[in-house]
Amino acid sequence: MKNLIAGLLLVAGGLGAEQTLGVINFPNSGSDAAQEDFLTGMALLHNFEYDDAATAFRRTQEADQGFGLAYWGEALTHYRPVWGRENVKEGRLSLSRLTEESRLTEREAEYVRAARVLFGEGSKEDRWRRYSEAMGDLHRSDSEDMEAAALYAVSMFGTTGGTRDTRTYMRIAAVAEEVYRRNPDHPGALHYLIHSFDDPVHAPLGLRYARRYSKVASSAPHAQHMPSHIFLALGMWDECVSSNIDSWNSSEARVRRLSLGTDKRGYHAMWWLQYAYLQQGRVDEARRWLQVIANDSRASGSRRARSHHAYLRSHLMIEAELWDEDLEEVDLDGIDGRALGAYALAEGIAALKTGRIDAAKKWLDKLQSYSRENAGKAKSVPIAALELEGLLLLQNDPDGGIGKLRMAAEQEAATSYGYGPPFPAKPSHELLGEALLSLGRAAEAAEAFSASLLRAPRRALSVVGLRDASRAAGDSDTAARMDRELRDIRADAS
Repeated sequence: MKNLIAGLLLVAGGLGAEQTLGVINFPNSGSDAAQEDFLTGMALLHNFEYDDAATAFRRTQEADQGFGLAYWGEALTHYRPVWGRENVKEGRLSLSRLTEESRLTEREAEYVRAARVLFGEGSKEDRWRRYSEAMGDLHRSDSEDMEAAALYAVSMFGTTGGTRDTRTYMRIAAVAEEVYRRNPDHPGALHYLIHSFDDPVHAPLGLRYARRYSKVASSAPHAQHMPSHIFLALGMWDECVSSNIDSWNSSEARVRRLSLGTDKRGYHAMWWLQYAYLQQGRVDEARRWLQVIANDSRASGSRRARSHHAYLRSHLMIEAELWDEDLEEVDLDGIDGRALGAYALAEGIAALKTGRIDAAKKWLDKLQSYSRENAGKAKSVPIAALELEGLLLLQNDPDGGIGKLRMAAEQEAATSYGYGPPFPAKPSHELLGEALLSLGRAAEAAEAFSASLLRAPRRALSVVGLRDASRAAGDSDTAARMDRELRDIRADAS
């Protein structure tokens, strides 16, 4: 048994130059020649750099063909519980390379048995639940095994059905905190603690982990991005910008190092970066990032690039209120449902703002059609449809329009908090507040804007709305406080 620590991990051979990915302590039966790549693979796995992790595990197999955990590790790269994704076929293929001659200690065999449950028979929900239970048993059987603890922690995310189940998230945090206490440089412990706390209520608990993680795994693009889950939930826009610039730069370095195509660029970090810039009122920077994704979307035509093009275009329109600007259109065929919802909502609002009622109705029909044909998917799309329907009704039936907007706000409030830029792209309470304020119902508008800020702290348009509604309602103290907050948020605006 080897008991090695991969501190300041060096990514070898095909993975490129020296990198810092975190510290892993995982006793195993691999040969000395296999250790660096195996531990690198584990660190990359915890950092959600799944493609690079798979490469590291395959290099481990080349170094020690009889090392059973090398094939187990590759299998786990096809299981992505926080994202709700898996590739069962590839996971089974990786495990199939384990033979009776493969070297496994008794404990390592338990890891493999759990993975066979994960990629075995049954529904995804059932397999993921049973796998998490197996990892929980493995964790409890040896409290000194920090890898069992970390893998058990992340597996619990896969048991929530894609919702923010606070009880489960706090159990994850308790397990991850124990790993962190014993190894404060463990990438998985820091990563899973951030995910446990990345909502406005719990985010203050995640700040110390957010500030540490980007230093512990400074070479992993996803690790550079993850602190912004906490920063965005708290409306810390300067920090959100910095985090995602670092992630983008790290991603670009990886693309160059591995000679990858444009579709491997850090579009996720780009999207969050643009949203943070828009909160700060830095519209020119936001436009520049939209142009970058527009160029890539046009060049590659990939679903991923086009979906992010739709996100960035929609946020620029909504946050900067650019209702009549000629922006490059997006090919919507087959894009992500939430991206489609954001795009259709932004276009529908723009059509209304510029007097094109028939065009707004067509976008509403698109939202409603998607909702009917994809029941249960992209839950923000039916809410966006209610928003646009309410805005259309406001034209001739103010009470009916407000009723629809209230319904949208209630439905959004009933959904799990989704980290990151908002879904729907225009928060429902904010839209309700703006409608109420336009009708002279300032006190009600102030309540709606306050509710919006509970879900999206320091969101600029909600701060503006609460300031204006409070001023109209005679609440000068709140108006002054919001005015100060807005000046702080937009201190860097050009």
